[in-house]
Amino acid sequence: MRFEKDIVFVLSKDIFGKINKCIEESVPNEACGFLFGEIDEIDNQGDFNYIYRSKLIQCIESSTTSPVSFLMGNDDQILKISNITIQNKELKLIAVFHSHPAGAYPSNVDKKFMKYYHNCGIKKFTHLVWIIVDSRNKNVNGFIYLDNKLTQIRIELSED
Repeated sequence: MRFEKDIVFVLSKDIFGKINKCIEESVPNEACGFLFGEIDEIDNQGDFNYIYRSKLIQCIESSTTSPVSFLMGNDDQILKISNITIQNKELKLIAVFHSHPAGAYPSNVDKKFMKYYHNCGIKKFTHLVWIIVDSRNKNVNGFIYLDNKLTQIRIELSED
């Protein structure tokens, strides 16, 4: 899998703690939710870097209750939840997170849905980061579709 060094997703320790609480409340099933925040574009003499900064989490109920999968197959519900939060907080939908019982890499089903949302024609879904957290050891990885290819990005934990 490709790795993109010019995109960093910053998770505050507070947000990461709330993600873990969402995961704990969903056990034995996978947890999922949205992360809202801001995207900073930094121009380094024509070489652009992008920093995604999470500011708000919204744990949501998965459309599939399962220890090995989560599905969010209701686009209207996803749009409704994200639009309400965006309007009230003036933040962008920047990521979807979910947990895995073991490992923090996308399954084949995950890859299918990541690609679907990237190509579905809804602009706010085009450059979403997909964050996967291992429920057991709390390892976390981030992924994004670039040039129609799944690409891993760096996740950084911050104090603020």
